[in-house]
Amino acid sequence: MSMIKRLLLIIVLSFAGVSGYMALFEDQFIYFPDRSLSSTPADFAMPFDERFIVTSDGISLHGWYMPVPSAQFTLLHFHGNAGNISHRLSLYRKWQAMGLSVYAFDYRGYGKSEGEPDEAGLYEDGRAVWTDLTLHLGLKPEEVIISGRSLGAAVAAMLATEVKAAGVVLETPFTSIPDMAAFHYPWLPLRWLVKTDFDVESLVKHIRLPLLIIAARDDAIAPSWMAEHIFNAAHALKMKIELSGGHNDFDHVSSQSYVAAWRKWIITLIKP
Repeated sequence: MSMIKRLLLIIVLSFAGVSGYMALFEDQFIYFPDRSLSSTPADFAMPFDERFIVTSDGISLHGWYMPVPSAQFTLLHFHGNAGNISHRLSLYRKWQAMGLSVYAFDYRGYGKSEGEPDEAGLYEDGRAVWTDLTLHLGLKPEEVIISGRSLGAAVAAMLATEVKAAGVVLETPFTSIPDMAAFHYPWLPLRWLVKTDFDVESLVKHIRLPLLIIAARDDAIAPSWMAEHIFNAAHALKMKIELSGGHNDFDHVSSQSYVAAWRKWIITLIKP
């Protein structure tokens, strides 16, 4: 065998090996949970109710309900793929400053929640917390805003296709996991190998709730063109805004514009 043929064989086998490994252990490239809570709402003088919810498949989830007196809406938040709810307390405070109560929880495998994360499981988690919020806590569906960021946008989108709510907000969403795999690893055939979908672009076609999409102009993880594709696919009453900043800091870099966008959209939800 010539040197060139050997080199080509090595390259082909290397690509196949890397692709196979990433496809076989794809969950390690999607979920980055942290089991340890770094703080609680009490550390920020925020009144809260600690929630423990059991899903339909028997997984115990942990969350916090952080009410604001006389709030017209409660925000049900689905966080991103890394860390846990304790890392988002400054964000919860920002929403509370807008007059929103906040319900935040950890997916299975994150924080104090049991189990291991996967796509079907996260969808079940969303359904379980919706039941806790509307049945056990007694909130009316029309008083709840469903909101998800990054990976959480996919879980929020799925729930928004199944329930009636005041509206849904998708922040820095990606179109789908196959699209993300192709974007981040264009030299590998991962688009055709991954088993996880989280197909937000398809899900949003079935959402009939008022929709707000927030994209980050400098997003290197879920590029803003993905948010544009999702926005174009949606048939609901919709609004989109693109803010300066990256995937994880746009709400800090563009803090005033971020709050203004939320306030402007919430006004559209308030009936005369």
